[in-house]
Amino acid sequence: MDLTGLAPHLVLLHLERAKLDANREIVEAAEGNPFAERAWTEYHDFIRSARSEIARDGEGMYLDIHGHGHAIPRVELGYLLTRDDLNRSDASVSALRYVLRSSIREIGRDSPLPFAEVVRGAVSFGGLLEAEGIPAVPSPSSPMPGDDPYFTGGYSTREHGSLLDTELVSGIQLEHHFPGIRDTDANRRAYAAVLARVIRAYMLEHMGFFEPT
Repeated sequence: MDLTGLAPHLVLLHLERAKLDANREIVEAAEGNPFAERAWTEYHDFIRSARSEIARDGEGMYLDIHGHGHAIPRVELGYLLTRDDLNRSDASVSALRYVLRSSIREIGRDSPLPFAEVVRGAVSFGGLLEAEGIPAVPSPSSPMPGDDPYFTGGYSTREHGSLLDTELVSGIQLEHHFPGIRDTDANRRAYAAVLARVIRAYMLEHMGFFEPT
């Protein structure tokens, strides 16, 4: 709010994943437990309500924030593009079929940049994180996951990003490594400040929101 003058919608899930994995469709997520099903429904309804309010004024961003335990300490950014998709050349990734399969379809269609630049160039989310000293994939220095483990984006990103033609709210799944980001309170606070700057810069670049201060 200090950077933009506006407060984001924040939807938190306090249940442990053993109780409910809300980043799955309801059958797998709740395993038939009526209390878990109710929590799953309420969680996604809160997100839908926020997205509807945002979309009344135009475009917006949905960020699905998680932590990962993979060996490589970098933020994994999921756009619903697979490892095989991202392991292709810039020319291939910039093809319209990849734009239309992504959770940032609205941004990709409107941008004057090739889609590969939007996904892994200097003004991509990963590029902006790297400029702040946070390693990320995809990004300019790590444009392709290769054969390494990589989260492409799950149910929530498919459900709440701009995968459908009528959606104005684009989505990215953020999977965060532990050391240096999530391991101490000081690191969490420092990273939160970085992430706020990156979100502001990303939305200014691709949506025209938040005039520079």
